[in-house]
Order: sequence, then structure tokens, then C-alpha cells
Amino acid sequence: MPQQLFRLSALLPLGLTLLLTTAACTRTPDTADVNGTEPTTAAPAPVDPVEDTESLLALSGEGLQLVGDQSGSTDTLAFGTEIAVVENALTELLGEPVESGENTECGSGPQMITQWPNGLSVHAADGEFIGWSASPSTDADLTTIAGVGVGSTRGELEAAYTIEVTESSLGTEFSTGDLFGILSSAEPDATIENLWAGTVCNFR
Repeated sequence: MPQQLFRLSALLPLGLTLLLTTAACTRTPDTADVNGTEPTTAAPAPVDPVEDTESLLALSGEGLQLVGDQSGSTDTLAFGTEIAVVENALTELLGEPVESGENTECGSGPQMITQWPNGLSVHAADGEFIGWSASPSTDADLTTIAGVGVGSTRGELEAAYTIEVTESSLGTEFSTGDLFGILSSAEPDATIENLWAGTVCNFR
């Protein structure tokens, strides 16, 4: 499934860097051989440039994750991270946000909410990342690592997670660990309409 990509710089392993440095420092000067001819030095083999690695954005109950598509390594933009760090990373990955502003009517207190074109919003208070929410969008690639996102069916959700479903003022609400959302109905063929984690601005 196509994913949003985030370009990272790849580095040579430290051991290889040290080996190359040591070799350069300990090379002895060229001297004539026993026949009086200058020795020939083989040209070093060309080194292919290291390709940039890329990472995928994934939703998480702990924040947002950047998962290396080749290495599988994961970096988490966890709740409590400075919001400027989170927004800068997302802007590099997703482009400029479409909207940003303060909502003073949230039940937990005022929040700065910034939204990107793919339906992802990040919520901040006191300069810290406190939550994210995902709303319907033409971009269906914003999902958890398990592949669940807005538009996924209840069957796909239950195949990936053990969920609890309740009826609330928001509608048919579900939870699984620290991940929450709204289903279009309580029926087996229902779809996910909204997802969120952390502290967001829901009006109950």
C-alpha cells in the first residue's frame, strides 16, 4: 500500500569510517623496489554512494511513528515532545499544513490545533504535543502500523486489535489500548469515521 514518505540522511557505519581513517593515516610513503623501479599503486575501488533511506508515517496510541521502510527501525514522536519538533517533522513529510489556530473551548483547556491536507491534526498545549486526530480525507494511507485507518472496516479493525465498543454522545465509539475512534454504526460492516489518541478536542 503506498505510504507518505519522509526522507532521512543515511550515514556510513562508525566502524567503517574509523577503518578508512586509520588506513589513510598509516599509509607509508612510496619507495623504489629492489630493481629500482617505482612501485605501482592500484587505484582504490569505487564506492557506491549510500542511498537515502525513507520512512513511513504511522499512527500510534503513544504519538506518531516514523518507520524505516528498509531497516524497520522506528522513531516515535511521543506525546510530550516539543510541538515545534513534531510540526517540523510533519511538514518535511507531508508538506505545509492547511490550517493552524487555537481552540479555547476544548474541555481540557485551550489547544493549538494544526491540520495537514491528509486529514491529520496535531494538538498542542503549553508548547507540547498532547494528541493527534485523523478525519476523513482523500488520502487513505494514514494508518497504524497494523494498517488500520479512517475508512477501514470494523472487520479489519477487529482483525488487528481487541476493541471495546460503546454508544456515546459522539456515536458508536471504540477503544483499543490508547487508541480511540468512531464507527459509522454498530453493524459488522461499519467503517471508521474518526481516529485519535492522546488529548484532543472532542465535544461530548
